[in-house]
Amino acid sequence: MKRLTPFGVLLIFGLIGLLTGKFGLWFAFGLVACIAVSVMQNRGAAKTPSGDPDSQG
Repeated sequence: MKRLTPFGVLLIFGLIGLLTGKFGLWFAFGLVACIAVSVMQNRGAAKTPSGDPDSQG
């Protein structure tokens, strides 16, 4: 796994919420972090040229 997916971020925050007993609070933080990760990954994908060997596989 080279990068963290938005679902992975949500899963991590949900797990923290279950462990601490405050699932609603941590799930809300997870949703915000999930959106932030998704936006940052889409920005990075738009900046890299399509011929870049690192962007493949």
